Amino acid sequence: MEKQDKQKIEEEQNVENIEKGKKETVKIKIGTLRDFILIAFVILIIGTGALTYYLIHNAKDNYDKQYNELISNLENIPIDNSINEEEQQEDTIANLIDSALSDVTSQQPSSATTTDANAKKVMNESLVVLYNGLILDTSKMDEVALQYIDSRQDASDKYVITYYSYGNYSFQESKLGTFSTQVYEGLVKIDNVGKIAISEDYNAIPRNVKVVNTVPEIITTNNSSIKDYDTVKTLIVDLDGNGTDEYILILANKVTGFSKITLFDSKGTKLADLASIEKSKWKNDINNEYYLSINNIETVDIDNDGIMEIILEIPHATGNPTVSLLKYNNGDLQGKTNIECSLLAE
Repeated sequence: MEKQDKQKIEEEQNVENIEKGKKETVKIKIGTLRDFILIAFVILIIGTGALTYYLIHNAKDNYDKQYNELISNLENIPIDNSINEEEQQEDTIANLIDSALSDVTSQQPSSATTTDANAKKVMNESLVVLYNGLILDTSKMDEVALQYIDSRQDASDKYVITYYSYGNYSFQESKLGTFSTQVYEGLVKIDNVGKIAISEDYNAIPRNVKVVNTVPEIITTNNSSIKDYDTVKTLIVDLDGNGTDEYILILANKVTGFSKITLFDSKGTKLADLASIEKSKWKNDINNEYYLSINNIETVDIDNDGIMEIILEIPHATGNPTVSLLKYNNGDLQGKTNIECSLLAE
C-alpha cells in the first residue's frame, strides 16, 4: 500500500513538472517575439533617418553643382560693350512707353468716344454742332456759312437727336432737337435747341468766363486809344488753359458809329482786331443803328481739346449771318481776323 501511494505521488510530481516546463517554454517564446519586434522597430527608425539624411545631402550636392555650373556659364557669356549707358536708358524708357501704350490701347474699345479727362476726346464721326439751329462746320478755323438741313434726304434723321445747348457762356440744357417747318423747299433747321448746340456730352465751357463793363488796367496801360470808346464790355477767360487770362474787348464809339471786337493776350498786348463795322456800313435807314456787341461773341470748346474757341457772328444785310471760328493757343491765333462787317445790300 505504501508502495502504491509513493508511486502515485511521483507520477503527480512528474505531471506537475511537465506542466511547469510547458509554461516556462511559452514565456520564453513570448519574450523572444517581443524583443524581436522592438529590435525591428528600432532598426526601421534608424534606417529611415539614414535614408532621409542621404537624400537631403545628395540634393544639396546637386544644387551646389548646378549653381556652380550656372555661375560658370554666366561668366563665360560675352558682353557687348558697344551700347553705352545713354542708349540703354533710352531703350528702357522706350520699352516702358510702348508697354504702357499697349496696355491702354488693349483696354480701350476701337470706336471709343471718350478718353481720360485731361486728354483730347476722340469725337464721334456723327458729331453735330449747331448755331441757332443751323449746321456749323467746325472742321477748320475760318469764316464759314451756316447750313440748312435737307429734310428730303434719308440721312436727315441723324439730326433729330439730343443736343447739349450753350449760351451766355454757360451750359443751358439738354433736349431732343426737332425739325422746324420748311424754311425753303425741303430745307429746315433744328428747333428746341440753344444758341450753340452740340451732339456730344462733355463740358464745352471748362473754364469760367467773366464779363465786366470796364477795361482791365493792364490793357489801358499798353493801349491808350481805348479811351476813344464810350461803350465797353470785356470778356476775361483763359482760352488755352495755360493758367493766364486772355481779354476779348467789345468797343463802340456812339459819336462816330464805329465798333469792333479785339483780342488781347494776358500781358495786355493786342493780338488782332477780329471784326469791325463802321457807320457807313449800316443800313440806309438812319434809325437802324448797329454796333457789334456781346451778342456777337461766344467762347465754347467745340472740339473738346481743352481750348475754348472764339465763335464770332458776322452780320449780313440779308440772309443768315456767317460765323468766324478762331482758336488761340499759347500765342498762336488761328482763324480769319480783321473782318469788315456790312449791313448794306450788295
